[in-house]
Amino acid sequence: MAKRHKGDGHGGDIHADERWLITYADMITLLLAVFIVLYALSDTNLRKFNAFAQSLSSAFNTDVFSGQDQFTVSTGEVMAPAAGTTDSGNGVIGSDARTVEASVNDYAIRQGVGDGVSVDQVPEGIAIRIQAGLLFQPGRARLDDASVGLLGQIASTIGPLTQNVRVVGNTDDTPTSGALYADNFELSTARAMSVLRFLEAAGIDESRLSVGGAGQYNPLVPNTSAENRARNRRVDILVLYPSVSASPAPVEAVVPTLSPITGENP
Repeated sequence: MAKRHKGDGHGGDIHADERWLITYADMITLLLAVFIVLYALSDTNLRKFNAFAQSLSSAFNTDVFSGQDQFTVSTGEVMAPAAGTTDSGNGVIGSDARTVEASVNDYAIRQGVGDGVSVDQVPEGIAIRIQAGLLFQPGRARLDDASVGLLGQIASTIGPLTQNVRVVGNTDDTPTSGALYADNFELSTARAMSVLRFLEAAGIDESRLSVGGAGQYNPLVPNTSAENRARNRRVDILVLYPSVSASPAPVEAVVPTLSPITGENP
């Protein structure tokens, strides 16, 4: 009987000395799968991830990715964090701040104005700080056409949140010139009103909005140079969160008393 030769096109058996090829091929396949997974992980969309984290944090009322201190029930009191509050900056506010920062900064960098916009956590909540030069002409409170894109991005980012929003205008210590505004208070308030009206027109409910003008009395840095004065001339859009101190009083846990004989309520 004729012997079948290897490689004759009819699927002959692999020689014993060549069985290592099967193991080698399996290893190459596994390595390929590992590299595909690593590539997929390296291409994570930060904004989508932050939006996903924000949704989970809102649903569970805590930052599920960074963890929170556990709450306990003891001595008849339930010690749990109030909705929308945090005492460490890493809870709901921290999650929202990361989402806002990723969205706003990404847009500002793409437009080449990243140095004029910042997102910070402050005692009141989240502060989006915009240098006045990106919004207004010197000494004016009418929004420039170039400001529409940036403010529109901010409105679409904070619009889905439920917190109130306060717009505060700020100036440097240079006195106003001309007859439009008597002083820096009027100028800063008028600029804040312009931004507020834009946010309202962009779909943010007016019941969430408030406005204020701080003039030159809320500087970020001393007014000792042209660069510092440019930083102080700004509009702050504050997303306000309830403070921990305003959280509801502890709820007493009522435990029914059972009869020691029957085990029933007396």
